[in-house]
Amino acid sequence: MKRVVFIALSVLIALSPVFAGGAKENAAAPASATVDPKYAPYQGVTLTFIRHSGYEADWMAEMAKAFYEESGIKVNIEQVAYSEMKNKIVIDISSENGSYDIIATTEYWLPEFNEGGWLADINTYLNDPALYDPAFEIEDVSASLLEANSIDGKLLAMPWKFNSQFLYYRTDLIKTAPKNWSEMLELARANTEDGRYGLSLALGKTCVMDVYLNCLYQNGGAFLSADGKTCLLDSKEALGALEYLIQLSQYSSAGSINNHWDEAAANFAQGNAAMMPAVNSQLNNVINPEKSAISDSVGFAEWPGNVHAAAVSSTWGVAITRNCKHPEAAYLFIQYMLNAKRTESLVEGTMGAAVPVRESLLTSTSLNEKYPHFKTMNAISNQPGHTYVYPKTHQTTAIMDVLASYVQEAVIGTLEPSEALAKAKAEIDKML
Repeated sequence: MKRVVFIALSVLIALSPVFAGGAKENAAAPASATVDPKYAPYQGVTLTFIRHSGYEADWMAEMAKAFYEESGIKVNIEQVAYSEMKNKIVIDISSENGSYDIIATTEYWLPEFNEGGWLADINTYLNDPALYDPAFEIEDVSASLLEANSIDGKLLAMPWKFNSQFLYYRTDLIKTAPKNWSEMLELARANTEDGRYGLSLALGKTCVMDVYLNCLYQNGGAFLSADGKTCLLDSKEALGALEYLIQLSQYSSAGSINNHWDEAAANFAQGNAAMMPAVNSQLNNVINPEKSAISDSVGFAEWPGNVHAAAVSSTWGVAITRNCKHPEAAYLFIQYMLNAKRTESLVEGTMGAAVPVRESLLTSTSLNEKYPHFKTMNAISNQPGHTYVYPKTHQTTAIMDVLASYVQEAVIGTLEPSEALAKAKAEIDKML
């Protein structure tokens, strides 16, 4: 792709105060005495960015440090536990005096945030030639994933990665990945022996709805009607998907009902299961020799379906809040951090677990050679009908909580599958 390089005159900048919450405070100037003209108006600005803790947060903190050295714009990153993050964000950004300028968000939180009018439209800054750097190459970012982060034409978050479920399997136990539900069940049954399970499943409250929805879409079903006003869990496809999931759970450990993605991955990595349907974000836990006893014998494939293979996918992006007093500076940081070169360093640092939204990286020959699962992720993202996203409703989080609760009850046997789905549908229809 053609890149345009601007050679700008350096501008000498004097030491400038840092603004935090509208107040001035003394701070050291960046190491560089010169700054790109597009940063000059915002020197001394301090921004607060909240996101969940982990490697990516540490990486973003490194990007913030480098950005300050170049721009004089300081970004403080607040790291919190994922379980606390959404609640903290909502409390803050719904307040007229909230302190967060930038937030990390998954796209299914965006309808709720948008309904409150809590986020800025990033298109405003992308379309400003005084701010946009052609080297950012917005055309390289997946159009479908930009759309997933847009509502009514407003780009509410700039995505940096996407998550999908696929099948991890032991190549020393399984020579050919299963191609349909029947083959997967048979392999799960055949490999449940001598203290080993056929599957490591994540059926805890934060994951089970994703696992079930994968089965639903693999069975040709739908979750909501096209207008988003009716829950479709009363279909034969929905019932068949839940019955299949219950069958799969028989070949997983008894603790699966409490397992989240990381716990399921740890179980698989310890050699306790032959297969694991799980999100790509767990990749490092499975292929890193320091964490995994089976790192040299892991294969990847689409999670096979009954009607077709399918994967529920979600993105993580960075958004600018309405309370941000310097949204242009916040945009400049996002643009700096998420260009192709820096995103590639995140991919490498996570051993490919952070699957990028940029076509140039997804199709990179060197990355595909290094990370075999990229082939599977490309198949999921590029084949029509293989990728599904959460519905865009302001109640999506609450809807998923209801679905998770009733699917769990069916899996552990406290409700019959048909009764669990009927109860879930009734509650979800009220929300819609």
